[in-house]
Amino acid sequence: MTERPHLGRNLSRIRTAREMKQETLAKALGISQQAVSRMEQKAVIKEESLTKIAEILDVPLAAIKAYDQKFIISNIITDHKHRYTFLQKTIRWIKRLLGLRNDK
Repeated sequence: MTERPHLGRNLSRIRTAREMKQETLAKALGISQQAVSRMEQKAVIKEESLTKIAEILDVPLAAIKAYDQKFIISNIITDHKHRYTFLQKTIRWIKRLLGLRNDK
């Protein structure tokens, strides 16, 4: 039996990796931050909502549906929209995973 992914958890991980706050996503979706928080707690999210979210986060819809750690690493390495070196991105990603604050 194949386990279904927890879409809300996947969404939260990808949003965090993209350095986007719930408030920012909420504003782009036209909903409240609390609604985004509730959405991230749901195992199932409507396809229509996922499509909009994928577009906002600039990730393929399949990435949210089939999230894994390799996706995050690949995404950080290939993200050309941010002006960070590979090492800086990797350090920021590791700090986020460990729950450490970023030094600016």
